[in-house]
Amino acid sequence: MNRSLMLVFVVVLMVAPLAVVGCKSKVDKDAEMAKLETTEAMAPVEDVVITQSPVTEPSATQSVNQETIPPTAAVPSMGETATTGAGQDKLARNKEIQTALKAANFYNGNVDGKIGPKTKRAIVEFQKAKGLKADGKVGPKTLAELEKYLTTQQ
Repeated sequence: MNRSLMLVFVVVLMVAPLAVVGCKSKVDKDAEMAKLETTEAMAPVEDVVITQSPVTEPSATQSVNQETIPPTAAVPSMGETATTGAGQDKLARNKEIQTALKAANFYNGNVDGKIGPKTKRAIVEFQKAKGLKADGKVGPKTLAELEKYLTTQQ
């Protein structure tokens, strides 16, 4: 009996606030929305002003296209020269890599600037012999070792 009394008490506590406050019907909710829409429609709209800053031409003392070279910029190495195209730079660099590998007795193919399977294999073998990471890529450490063979050639 005690439990059923307690259950009735809990139900009354839950339902009683709804009876006091009341449940809004759909008609009441629709009326509130209509009132809100009317209020918003009558509210004044703020004027929005968009401004643009003036565009000025650079003065004679200002440079339009300034290029600054950071103090940490790399010094050209392995005979890097200013050429007309990046492809020519890459070809020249590849030829120097092949020349250095040839001087170090790791490459016996043609010095044509094309990094094919023979050159890749020679790079990996060179890296292994020098205790470098043998990944077949000529990074700064591999390049530094290869440069030693270029200077002894000349």
